[in-house]
Amino acid sequence: MKKYLMTWYGMTDFRASLGLEQTTGPVLGALLAEDYTDVIILGFTHPDKKENKADEFQQQIADVEGSAPAAARQLIDLLSNTAEAHNHFNQWLEKQLRDAGKKVDLSFHSVGLTHLNDTEGIYEAATQSLNAVAASEGEKLVTLYLSPGTPVMAFVWAFAALRHPTLKKRLIASSQPGRPPERIVLPNEWLEWHGRQMPQKNDETEQFDAVFHLFGEQRIPSLLGVLQFQSKSHVFVNSTQFPASVMKQFIDDSQFYELTVDPYEPEDVRTKILNIVEALPSYFRIGFNMTGGTKLMYAGALAACRKVNATPFYFDNRNNKTIFLNNFHSIPTKSIDSVDTFIKLNGNNLLISKPGIWKGILNIDSLEREKLTYEIWTYRKQISKLYKDIVKFNDSKEPFELSNGNMTVRLSRDHHAEIKIGNKEFYFESWPGFARYLSGGWFEEYTYRSLAPLLTSGKIKDLKIGLEVSIDDEKGYSFLSDPQLYQELDITFTDGRVLYVVECKAGDVKSEQLMKLQNIVRYFGGTSGQGILACCFPPKNNVVRRRIDEFHNIHEVTGDGLLEQVEAIILKNNGVASNE
Repeated sequence: MKKYLMTWYGMTDFRASLGLEQTTGPVLGALLAEDYTDVIILGFTHPDKKENKADEFQQQIADVEGSAPAAARQLIDLLSNTAEAHNHFNQWLEKQLRDAGKKVDLSFHSVGLTHLNDTEGIYEAATQSLNAVAASEGEKLVTLYLSPGTPVMAFVWAFAALRHPTLKKRLIASSQPGRPPERIVLPNEWLEWHGRQMPQKNDETEQFDAVFHLFGEQRIPSLLGVLQFQSKSHVFVNSTQFPASVMKQFIDDSQFYELTVDPYEPEDVRTKILNIVEALPSYFRIGFNMTGGTKLMYAGALAACRKVNATPFYFDNRNNKTIFLNNFHSIPTKSIDSVDTFIKLNGNNLLISKPGIWKGILNIDSLEREKLTYEIWTYRKQISKLYKDIVKFNDSKEPFELSNGNMTVRLSRDHHAEIKIGNKEFYFESWPGFARYLSGGWFEEYTYRSLAPLLTSGKIKDLKIGLEVSIDDEKGYSFLSDPQLYQELDITFTDGRVLYVVECKAGDVKSEQLMKLQNIVRYFGGTSGQGILACCFPPKNNVVRRRIDEFHNIHEVTGDGLLEQVEAIILKNNGVASNE
């Protein structure tokens, strides 16, 4: 009898092949723990990553081994999910198996997904490979390995197997790194449950009596579950490491429950969920939000879902779909329409101390001020030479007068503001914050005005300028180094799916500023958050340029076409070609 192991391979496996893990990695660990005749490995190939020559790839691999942890992570992110990375991993795996005396026929399939959680592409790849094995001659046992890859890749294996009810199969998963995989028993009613769970195409429910959410480090999936479906009760299944109390503010009058489980014990998850369900009325319609948490939490929740004939669903944020996992029917996901919602969700009790409303800026709608902003953009090189002197007056009420060539700026003791640019003069009766405007605030206003048409057209849902978050104690908080009591976000907006943070740089761009932007984006936007570095001048620093190229969630826009460039970033992030 042939024994197949079918699996994706993920980042931990790739790191293990580079000698950067304390363990063998999930795939090699499974192959060493049990005898298999064949292994079929699926590998995600990123569509946007450039291919390197073999010698260049090997040199970059050598650079990883001698790099500091932060630099190594960036290199690994750059190299992973490419044809060269796949080839390296396969060669390493074959050598490890030979050295261990294991005879296994290895078959590798590169899978070109549109993005990491391309559910339909993942499902197609899994079913095609499983169809080929099922069609092969002879008796066989197929083992589907859930641990490597993303949670989407894990659960799709289980549903792909439903297409072959007579195929002898089993599921395994690793509960702890470095330990052999454990079997997840397939219940006898598995296929029967699937048959009962095939609703009509027009069954687009918007309401449940109770929804169980798998809650983990990423909170957006649970928020989407709350927004998508009305429910009398919301139960957040979480671990002690990730309390779910932050979700109370989003459920209005619905009942809030927090169910703490062992995230690596699927039986604990299943049992505790069923204990709650038993106390609910039998007529309750129950939904399971399967998007968050660990893979083993998913396995336990799926078993409980099957037991009570509930409806499981998953959020494909990239494609803006809510997918019902019983039949893969999908409906559009409701949008997150406010920047504030992201801040409140991920801010960990940081307060919105300044709402970032355009109308809240004194005299912001002055036609003369708008003309000045666009005029400074035209003469940005001239004013940049005055920044060093202007910033000295940012926190001062003292008068100043500074000149550079054909540009003169002046603030009187009575806060009368004047600026001469060439043959044009601008005068403002009272502008105490004139220095801050001149030293960079003008570019934030220019950027906001450039992006405002996206809000008017409905392509984005919310647009803020100068939003501040702060803490209410004296400890301070910082996204980079020195503690501070508040953090200002230059421009923030959302397209209803993702939080975008725009850092406006009127002068030179420094490496630490780029790192700060990435930290802010990850903190408030989660794994899907996006940062945009809006620059007056293209960065000249080679380190900055390289890091912009390496960071998949940071984008640079420079020049006159800010609107078009940002719109293209949004379209690309949503999987839409910019020329459509």
